[in-house]
Amino acid sequence: MRYSSRFWLYAPITTFLILAAAVMIHWWYAAQAFEKALATVKSHEVAPGITLNWSKVEVGGFPFRIDADFENFSAAGAAARGPFAWTSEKFALHTLTYGRRKTVYEAAGQQHLQWVAGDGRMRRVDFLPGTMRASSTTDARGLARFDLDIVDADGRGFTARRLQFHMRRDPDGKDLDVMARSDDWKSGGEAAPLVEGYFTLTRSAPLMPLLAGAGFWPDVVTQWHDQGGRQKLTKGTRPELAARALSGLF
Repeated sequence: MRYSSRFWLYAPITTFLILAAAVMIHWWYAAQAFEKALATVKSHEVAPGITLNWSKVEVGGFPFRIDADFENFSAAGAAARGPFAWTSEKFALHTLTYGRRKTVYEAAGQQHLQWVAGDGRMRRVDFLPGTMRASSTTDARGLARFDLDIVDADGRGFTARRLQFHMRRDPDGKDLDVMARSDDWKSGGEAAPLVEGYFTLTRSAPLMPLLAGAGFWPDVVTQWHDQGGRQKLTKGTRPELAARALSGLF
C-alpha cells in the first residue's frame, strides 16, 4: 500500500481520535472549573443576600454535559418582602459544555418553601411533586428566561394537577413578561379549575441587576416601585389569585 493510500485510510480514524481527545479534555476542564465554583459558593452568597447549601453533590455528564446531583439542597436569603427559604430532598442541574447557555433543573422528594407575601405575612408550603422541572437561559446581561413546571403537587392542605411560572425579558430590555398558572387547585373546601395571569412588569430597568445576580433583591424591588414600575395585568382567569401568588417576588 502506498503512503497516500495509508493516509486516506488512517486520516479519518486519526481525526476522530483527536476530536474525541479534545472533547474529553474540554469536558475535564469544564467539570474541574464547575466543581471549584461549587466549592466556592457552598454556604456562601451566590448573589447579594442569597446563600446556597447542600449535604452532598456528585458531578458527571461526560462527554457533552455537566450534571450535578445534590442531596438536601437549600436556597435562603432576602426576597422582595422579607426572608425566604427553599429546601429540596434531591436537586439536579444539567447544562451543556458548549453552545446555548441553557440550564435544566429537576427537584424531587419533599419540598419546603417559606416566604413573606405581599400582605407582610409569612407563608409556608410543604409538598411532594410528581415531577418538578425548570430551565433558565442566560446571555451577557444575565437571566433572559426562566420556566418552572410542577406536575401533581400533593401538599399539606392543598393539591394541584399542575403549577407553572414563566418569565422572560423583553428583547428591548424595558419590560419583563410573567405568567403564573395553576390547574385543578384544591385547598380545604375550595377548588379552582383554572387560575392564570399574564403580567407585564413595566419600567423594569431597575430589576435588571437582580437578573444579572448583582442586585440585593429587596432594594432592587423598592427602587423599581419608586421609579414607577408596576405589575400590569395583560389577561387571565381569576388573575387576582395569580397576582397574590406573585406578590412575594415583586
